[in-house]
Amino acid sequence: MRITVELGYPSDIGAQCAAVRREVTDRIRTWAGMDVPDLAVSVERLHSAHSRHTDQERVR
Repeated sequence: MRITVELGYPSDIGAQCAAVRREVTDRIRTWAGMDVPDLAVSVERLHSAHSRHTDQERVR
């Protein structure tokens, strides 16, 4: 399985990915009764605390 996430930065990206992996595999085990032997977590985007804007501040 694969999952893609967006994470805050700066932070421990490896630790965040490990936490996502644990949470997703635990939920699948609980909800579907299935074990997930391999879950790839891809980081699609990093969000800096300094560059966060609300939709009102963005210009498209």
